[in-house]
Amino acid sequence: MNKNKLAVFLLPLLINSAQAASPDASTLAAESATGTQRFADRCTDFTTNSWAFKAPRNFLKWLDVFTDPAIYLEFANRGMDPQAYVRSLSSLLDPGTPRNYLEWSNPEIYTQWAQSAFEPEFYTAVNSILFDPGRMMRWVMLPVDGRAWNVLGNAINPATWVKWLNAPFDPNTQALLAKAANPETTRLWLEALGDPSNMPWFYAPSSAYGAQPTGLQSMGAKPAKDQIRL
Repeated sequence: MNKNKLAVFLLPLLINSAQAASPDASTLAAESATGTQRFADRCTDFTTNSWAFKAPRNFLKWLDVFTDPAIYLEFANRGMDPQAYVRSLSSLLDPGTPRNYLEWSNPEIYTQWAQSAFEPEFYTAVNSILFDPGRMMRWVMLPVDGRAWNVLGNAINPATWVKWLNAPFDPNTQALLAKAANPETTRLWLEALGDPSNMPWFYAPSSAYGAQPTGLQSMGAKPAKDQIRL
């Protein structure tokens, strides 16, 4: 009987300890939402939006996000915000945009993809993302997902339409128009296009380049300083 009493006494303590050690569900959801927003920012920014296909490891990160319904719900909400388009167009006028696309001249990009084409680990990583049961269940449950209904609510919300009516007079929109009309914007763009440092085909590949690991365990790895930008 003493042992049973001791077990009853210790059980609440053990449960509290386990709950304290495990991550809070709301914290995990917030971290996931933040990650989705970060990828949406990257893909709508013309200075970075081609990152996903510049290396196989980048592609795995992109595939992991873009096979989940959360990113499409994020884009659906952004599509109803006129300032989301303003931010994207503003990045198009940035001199980082030509730099971003000139990186495609780097032969190392094609070398990495050619190497990955013969790596079974790459195909294993792709399949583990595409056939993840949890991911499939999130798609099945999408019609009853509260986030999907929030998108519908935003679409019929009068405040959404008021944003569009007021968009031409928004300071950010005016700043975009001023940036587009500024000759300095054109000058910086042309300088970036003609800058030899933005044209990797002029240089031999760095010794830091080479085959990147493509397994899922490497998806959180940091790139070397002079590797292709993620």
